Amino acid sequence: MKKTLTLLALTAISYLGYTQNSEACTENISLLASSVKAKDGAAYDYLTTLRKDCPSFHKGIYYYGELAIKQRIESSKNESEKEQNIADLFKLYEEYFKYFPSDGAGVDTKKGLALFTYSPEKKETVYNYFDKAFKEDNANFTSTKGLYAYFEIFVNDYKANAKGITLQQVFDKYDDISEKLTLLGKEDSEEKDVLIAKEEAGSQLDSKETKKKARLETNLENISIVSTSMDAIIVELSTCDKLIPFYQKGFEENKNNEVWLKRAADRLEAKECDTDPLFSKISEALYKLNPSADAAYKLGVVELQKKNTTKAMEYFNQAADMFTDNTKKATVYMKMASSYMKSNKSQARAYARKALQVKPSYGRAYLLIAQLYGNSINDCGTKPFDKRAMYWLAAQYADKAAAVDSSLKETASKMAASYRAAAPSRTEIFNEGMSGKRIAFDCWVGESVVVPTL
Repeated sequence: MKKTLTLLALTAISYLGYTQNSEACTENISLLASSVKAKDGAAYDYLTTLRKDCPSFHKGIYYYGELAIKQRIESSKNESEKEQNIADLFKLYEEYFKYFPSDGAGVDTKKGLALFTYSPEKKETVYNYFDKAFKEDNANFTSTKGLYAYFEIFVNDYKANAKGITLQQVFDKYDDISEKLTLLGKEDSEEKDVLIAKEEAGSQLDSKETKKKARLETNLENISIVSTSMDAIIVELSTCDKLIPFYQKGFEENKNNEVWLKRAADRLEAKECDTDPLFSKISEALYKLNPSADAAYKLGVVELQKKNTTKAMEYFNQAADMFTDNTKKATVYMKMASSYMKSNKSQARAYARKALQVKPSYGRAYLLIAQLYGNSINDCGTKPFDKRAMYWLAAQYADKAAAVDSSLKETASKMAASYRAAAPSRTEIFNEGMSGKRIAFDCWVGESVVVPTL
């Protein structure tokens, strides 16, 4: 069973200056890793030796040790044995944090996830672990699965009239977790933007960067799934019929509470209740209290609802200038772009491009441009063939949306396929003698497209 330790482990261990028996520790880690991969029960014996003799030697002990104990949990013969193994796993997490505090943080999150996986019926205990982690170790609570379970258990207790949970507390919990998800998404999105910008500049990603990009895309997809699932859970609690009287009742008490005002305005806008006078009232109070970027954006929405486009753009530009978060800045530009879609296509595209300048992975901006082009076949060209060639250009922008934002891949790919189906057919390309030729659109679009080669 003896195998050579991986190069990674050897490199890491070679730098350690412990007085422990490094040769024996190194050998046992190698045996632990091999046994775990082979799902050999002997892995736990090696782990036991390492926990006793080399607890601070290398963090690989705890990485493979976690897997070894989880294998024991899954193969437990009865509930009692399973409980013992879960307790042992919790003990391992504590040891990891003790010997590697910087790498072993997030103990309560790990415990909550393990219990949620292996004893999901213990919902209250699971919730308590997640609640402690969220409040006391928030920086290390990065599991989207855990965040979703944390919210779902809380909402189910509310629906069951348990623990005296109020609707406001449900909204607060939703907002708190949503803000955490937004932060996680921001961090991953900004890292991905750097990689996309490198690709857009014509440079090829190396293997490490390619793997990193794939990991970031997976993270962002998981965040999107959890956010959507949370929205689905709370949607029945936050219809306009329920939200408006709820916030009207609490307005006077909270008109000087910036957090309450912002969250109320966010929810009313998200649920498309922003046409109600209450949204205007809350937004104006928020701006008066603190003319922040968020407050300016909300007043822009108010003015847009009133058809005061010029005033709305003033507030939106103010918000975009003030936001330091590129995602929020891009969102403002997209709001401006959307408001011009029917009245001024060129202006709409200009703001969509601004969104892409600050956030290259903002796929929705590419989709908007694709839609603008798809709706412009009668704006450019004189011949039917040239007019419909615009669909190829629209398809290219839909392809870009799918490429930079994996959460939009299905929608964008369907849109691209639809545009290509509406473009000239192979027979038409042959009859017109246009194979491989470039068509320029000299209207407001100002771009060109190469006809597919037969």
